[in-house]
Amino acid sequence: MAVTLLPLSNGHYSLEFEPADLPSVSSAIRDRYGVPDKRQYPTSAEYRFGGCSFTFQNEWDDPCLTSGSAEGDDILKSLHSDLSTGACYARLYGFSA
Repeated sequence: MAVTLLPLSNGHYSLEFEPADLPSVSSAIRDRYGVPDKRQYPTSAEYRFGGCSFTFQNEWDDPCLTSGSAEGDDILKSLHSDLSTGACYARLYGFSA
């Protein structure tokens, strides 16, 4: 799994990953925050979970989830840590990472 947390010019973060990792990212979000609310737009979607709003884009098979707040940045950092260390797999399959 290749998950990257990129700092943006606005001071917030973008969680970037491969299309094949979408199920793992979705699972990590549901495990921590429940099913997110979603509002679909023509070129993006807005997801709300953990009390924050995130923009999801998947142009040219390059999905990313972008934060617009300090609290959202913390959520993306936490998800990045879980996905990078395999913690979400450990919860799914009941073993230590």
